[in-house]
Amino acid sequence: MNGSKIQKVMFHIHCLRHGGSERVVVTLSSEMVKRGLEVCIATVENYEDEIPLPEGVRRIDIGLKETEQALSLSKQRKLRQAHLHEAILKEKPDVLFSFCRGANYRAVPAAKGTGVPVIISVRSDPQVDYGSFVHKHYSRYLYRKADGAVFQTTAARDFFPPYIAERSAVLLNPISESCLHTEYCEKKRNAVVAVGRFHEAKDYMTLVKAFERVLKEHPDYTLEIYGGDSKDNTIHQVREWIRSHHLTEKILFMGNHTDVSGMIRDAACYVLSSKFEGMPNAMMEAMALGIPVVATDCPCGGVAALIEDGVNGLTCRVGDDEEMAAGIAKMLDYPEEAERVAREAMKIREKAGAAGVTEAWLAYAEKVIG
Repeated sequence: MNGSKIQKVMFHIHCLRHGGSERVVVTLSSEMVKRGLEVCIATVENYEDEIPLPEGVRRIDIGLKETEQALSLSKQRKLRQAHLHEAILKEKPDVLFSFCRGANYRAVPAAKGTGVPVIISVRSDPQVDYGSFVHKHYSRYLYRKADGAVFQTTAARDFFPPYIAERSAVLLNPISESCLHTEYCEKKRNAVVAVGRFHEAKDYMTLVKAFERVLKEHPDYTLEIYGGDSKDNTIHQVREWIRSHHLTEKILFMGNHTDVSGMIRDAACYVLSSKFEGMPNAMMEAMALGIPVVATDCPCGGVAALIEDGVNGLTCRVGDDEEMAAGIAKMLDYPEEAERVAREAMKIREKAGAAGVTEAWLAYAEKVIG
């Protein structure tokens, strides 16, 4: 960006494990480096199963030292904030983007006195993330101190008071370049796919029950679920249900992969079964790949902003395995209709390409900086 006030960007997020918010940070970072910007990502935790960093992007560890991990939780929170403050002073970025509630809560006070503007980003359904009395009031107090805010939908933005919303931007998540340049796959294989970590919010139990219904008329299909374990016991509950219903050969746990889009591009149907979502990145990528989508009409407006029922996908009620099964079956039973819907869904490429979305993020940051 010639003449830009922004030459160096810092992102702050808890970690870089495979997840929607993490993929957005990595994709934006990659695009910014292509524009000649210096980019670093400050994280609290490091894990083995993480998204690879783009070339040219630096990782900064602001996590606790071993001697600090035995301290009380309140002291640990203060130390993480202090570590981030030190990193901001050392790096001197032109802007700091923070992602998700915990990172937002840390970034705003950490940047105080540094002169670095902070743009917080709300990445999930605020009715869930900020629904409690404590979080609702604390976020409203703290976020008014941020220099700007990015929301994924107007519904998420409107959850917050006008003094926050009026200084914000509603921006789509970027779709990775690999999805934008993948040709439509006309020959579909007998697989229904879902992508996302095993977490209670993803409601995979409804999905596997729906797929059991589908199998009665389509016994030659399999369900593939791509994603890691979120440690909330969901994966064990789903696995036990599959075992007790003798479906271990029909419902497969695929784990995390660095090239999920390459593995699912020829799937017959993609399903989003979530109870709530912010802006479902994996579903957006499935749409861009030309995979027919069935998605729950979960709150917060992410799905509603992307899918027009019957036009570029099908929607079903949250938690309704019978209605979900009917949607999946329709995609499998009527391949010509499924292709029409899928090709219409591919138009998302025009408005959610990584280059264009990154430009929007930077343009908003320029506006915030003034």
